[in-house]
Formats: sequence, structure tokens, C-alpha cells
Amino acid sequence: MRFQLQKFLPNNRRYSTEILKAGSRFLKENGVEEPRRNAEILLSHLLKKPVHRIYADDERITRGILPAYSKLLGKRASHTPLQYITGKVDFYKYVFSVEKGVLIPRPETEILVEKAVSVYKEYFLPVRARILDIGSGCGNIAVSLAKEIKNCSIAATDISLKALKVSHCNALRHKVKSKIKFYKSDIFPPGKSRFHMIVSNPPYIPLADIAGLDEDVKREPLTALSGGRDGTSVIRKILGRADVFLHEKGFLLMEIGYNQADFIRSFKCGMKLTGIERDLAGIERVAVFRKTG
Repeated sequence: MRFQLQKFLPNNRRYSTEILKAGSRFLKENGVEEPRRNAEILLSHLLKKPVHRIYADDERITRGILPAYSKLLGKRASHTPLQYITGKVDFYKYVFSVEKGVLIPRPETEILVEKAVSVYKEYFLPVRARILDIGSGCGNIAVSLAKEIKNCSIAATDISLKALKVSHCNALRHKVKSKIKFYKSDIFPPGKSRFHMIVSNPPYIPLADIAGLDEDVKREPLTALSGGRDGTSVIRKILGRADVFLHEKGFLLMEIGYNQADFIRSFKCGMKLTGIERDLAGIERVAVFRKTG
């Protein structure tokens, strides 16, 4: 979407607070949720300055900044996700690179990381844990676990070469590349390796629900969102074979979608469901299984 910010500025006032007001108004008129926050983040990204400093300084913006900011606002108004525009996303305690074609991490997935760290400390510390991350995406789960669990090695799989490239860059960025091996694979890695923990945020949205998603979310890769007809096609594959890849008494921790907890409880597999963690909205979000034999 083409946009000229200067037309929105009263009396050609090019101070940062005036620019933010104009940008926020434009985004609001184009149906972007939280327009002020989006306008702030985009200008902060462009000026390489924290938001609070933009307000505190309220400096006069050079003419060269206006077309660049207009371009960013136009992208956001066209529902390009904010994280794709800035190229980064906050997850857990860290900042990750992300780009178009790679799933954007959600806050709910932080529960998966927190639970995995808790399971390690309770059941495996001080053993060197071998962890498998299925559907690694930008590597946010694998990298976070590599940072939080000092004594571990991680195998991370993804079907997307672009996702593997980004996750590799994030591992380098956070200086944990030596602890993670990446594999291009639909679900499980090649070979017969066994792991103390398997973690996964698989695609779990029913195909029929994709059309009703927010326009921003529709810009993300379908393969990372849709779990087939009822949302459980990948979940079934993981549950059906995870025990083969687990050590005795090993754990599977998997994020699940809204209204999938009953399916999880009824599914018969070579593991025992030990509990389901709820997210901040009270939705049962992370299923925890343990290999029984």
C-alpha cells in the first residue's frame, strides 16, 4: 500500500511526536489493531532509538526519514506482520530474527519452554540432556532451551529450508550453535537416536478455521499453521511414534490448540499423559507425556 506521511502532518510539522500521531491515525483507519503501539515500534526500528527516547527528545525528523517511515506504515497497513517488517521478535528472554515464510513465535509457546526447563531440573539434572525440537521454525524453542539448560544437546527438525536457515542464524546469534544440530525433516530426524525430551509446537489449526484467521496471521506459512482437516494430523504422527525416540521415562511436551485437550486425553499411545498446562487465558495449551516403558 502506497502512503505519503507528509500529507498527514499539520503545517508540515516534522517532529517525532507529530509523526507518530499521523502514523497511528493512518494505521487505525486501515484496521490495524493497536495502531499507536505499531507506529511507535516502526519508528523506533527506523530511528534505532527506544520508544521512550523518541517521546523524550521529540526531535525534528529529517525529510529523508519520511518516505522510509511511510513505506513501513504502508506495509503494516497491508497487514504484513510487524515482526516481518522489523525482522525480529521477542520470545522468552531473547530476541530472534524472523522473516517472511517462517512462523512468528507466540507468547503461549513460552509456556512450553518454561515447562521443559522445569522437567529437566526435576528429572534429569545434572545429566546431559538430549532434546529433540520438532518443527523448529525460527529456532526460538531450541535456542531458548540451549541457553537455559547448560548441559544439553539438541536436534531440531523442520520441513522448511528457509526456517532452517533462519534458525541456524539465531543459533549463531545467541552463541549456541555448537549445542544444536538442524535437520530437514517432516517430523522426526533420521537415524535411531533417543532423547530425554521431545518438545514441539506443531501446526494444529483446523483447515476450515484458516479462512477466519486475522489477516496478519494469514501472511504466515500455511504449513506451519494448519494441522489438516481437524487440526490433529501432525499431532497424531508425533504421538504415534514419539515413544520410539524417547529414552525410558523420557518426556514429550507438545503445544496444542483450543478444544484439543479432550482428543489428547483419549489418544492411545506408548506414553502416559501426566498433565496439561494452561496458558494465561486459561486454555489447556501444553500437553506433557512420559514414556511408561
